[in-house]
Amino acid sequence: MKNFIRTTILLLATLLMTSAARRDVRPGMVQFDRAFLPALDYTLQANTHDAKKAVFYLEFRWRRLRDQLAHQYPAEKETLRRIDSWLGDAYYAIDANRPYTAANQLEHVKYELMVLRGHYGIDYYLDDLYDFQGGLELLTEAASDEMLCLMDWGEFIALGKELRLEWQYIMQKPFDQELYDFDDQTVKRLIYEQRAMAEALYTFAKATNRADRNAVATAAKDLMPHYNEVLRLFGDYQSTQTFFARHNLIR
Repeated sequence: MKNFIRTTILLLATLLMTSAARRDVRPGMVQFDRAFLPALDYTLQANTHDAKKAVFYLEFRWRRLRDQLAHQYPAEKETLRRIDSWLGDAYYAIDANRPYTAANQLEHVKYELMVLRGHYGIDYYLDDLYDFQGGLELLTEAASDEMLCLMDWGEFIALGKELRLEWQYIMQKPFDQELYDFDDQTVKRLIYEQRAMAEALYTFAKATNRADRNAVATAAKDLMPHYNEVLRLFGDYQSTQTFFARHNLIR
């Protein structure tokens, strides 16, 4: 009986330690994304000047996160190798002034980390945003088609409704202010931008309910900009620039 109790205690302790270790990886992921999001944003804007600066901070944060992931998830060697490869290709494309190619490589990096978090059950706020983004991009692409033939109208309406519900879920989900290093002012800004996104989705819904083709196209143009304002709050644009400046001073 004593041996059984001792074994049970050891198993519980091991589970608790494992759970804590997996929770601990999230701060490193947050810091990585604070460097990753500006780099991705710059490439999507074809801003190769700032993208080249962002590479230094991104690589610095990736090396730190990579070491942590390699230690905690030794079975993910192939995943980490692929991320290394995607990042290397992105850096090369940025240096060659091919920002959209670089953006595509960086999207692969984002996807690899999403899959890893999903596999290990790591709850991460940005993954909810990324999932929402996939549907939003599909919706805006369909809305921008003059003939509106990329999607059945019923499917189009259903997707818009699904995205509104998904955004409500994101807004109501508890947000870990400490984990994401948000001060009170930034939290207020997040809430403001979330509400602006919700309003844009509502305006889009009204246009689709009227079946007004021009109004649908106009309302759709506001969706991605509002979403991007939310996403940019999770990037550290200032450190991206200052890290580059320090790197060049050292050199």
